[in-house]
Amino acid sequence: MKTLSTKAAFWAVAWILTISLWVSTAPTIVFPIYASEWHLSKAVTTGIFATYPIVLILVLVLLGNISDYIGRRNTLLIGLIFLLLSALAFASAPNVFWLFAGRILQGIGVGLTAGSGAAALVEFNPTSNKKYPGSINTITQAFGLFLATIIGAVLIKYAPSPLHFSYWVLTAIVIVSMILSLFIPQNKTPESIRKTGWKPQGIQIPPGQWGLYALAALAVGTGFANGAAFLSLGAQIARDVIGTNDILVIGTVLSIAYLLGAVSATIAGRLGPRTSIRAGMISVFLTVIMLVTASELHSFVLFVIAAILGGLGYGFSAAGGIGIVVINSPVQYRVQFISAVLVVAYLFQGLSAYSGGVISTAFGFSNAIWILSIVVAFLAILTLFLSMKNRLAMVSAPVTPKPIG
Repeated sequence: MKTLSTKAAFWAVAWILTISLWVSTAPTIVFPIYASEWHLSKAVTTGIFATYPIVLILVLVLLGNISDYIGRRNTLLIGLIFLLLSALAFASAPNVFWLFAGRILQGIGVGLTAGSGAAALVEFNPTSNKKYPGSINTITQAFGLFLATIIGAVLIKYAPSPLHFSYWVLTAIVIVSMILSLFIPQNKTPESIRKTGWKPQGIQIPPGQWGLYALAALAVGTGFANGAAFLSLGAQIARDVIGTNDILVIGTVLSIAYLLGAVSATIAGRLGPRTSIRAGMISVFLTVIMLVTASELHSFVLFVIAAILGGLGYGFSAAGGIGIVVINSPVQYRVQFISAVLVVAYLFQGLSAYSGGVISTAFGFSNAIWILSIVVAFLAILTLFLSMKNRLAMVSAPVTPKPIG
């Protein structure tokens, strides 16, 4: 079968990563409707949200290196199959248990596509710019979030069956993406890897690169934690604190934030990873200040500003963190290193999302925003300090990573 050119394969992988984030984010814009029609508490809705990163982390830890053995194309295709099943689960969900099942399937699907897709972007990179794949990886995530919120909001408001119709649309798009994935060239497994045979990956960090890993993981994780506040609570913040009930207005505000994430990731591709991380941490710090102020003053304008800053912070921090890893990781262990960073990132995302729901249920929504904002602000300051204090070598030697534990 004829396969795509290297350049076409690069953009095919980018599209698959975009679809992965679109599918995994699609339920978040619908959570307030689930909560209203099915009488769900904030703890339950954020629990549904947090199920996804928890499962995703397990997949990254256990199967993060599987694409080195079965190939990037096969791993992406299997991931899309799980995403197809998740879309079907949400499309026909009669109760909350189906939502949890759908989120589990999404966690498996994105867990398989995230690391393998990031590695494939590096291998199919059509340019000589080593920072380019990292920036494109972040852009695909931000654009996937953008499509999920804006198209989801439009379909919820104007299409029939707001709880189900958008997932049938996604089902069709995932099927098309599966067909596209069949034409991606298959990478060859290195002889050194093929001889060892596959075993669960765990978390592997090359010796001498712990400082680099800490900075990259904190940068991406802080961006994800900040984004989780908008993903899991953003629609409810607009409804409960700001007083806006129009789902299209909410979706538009959130989608603009994610679109700006793609813009800042594009700019990050022209900056050094450290500069991008610093810009991201400053944006995240300003985001939480605006978010708290918006909730206290019930200001929709300040909420919009917070969303814009949050999108910029996400793009700069994620692109910078992934960029450091892509540039510095040994070639034969790149996918493991990327997966190790994503484990921390999605751990931060899951903890941020679920703790927000638990705290809001126990102590009130306003207090939850305050507590989450303080934690995220602390992470931003810590990461900013590390990016300026710890001078890391930007060239890596091909060394064998050591598992944690």
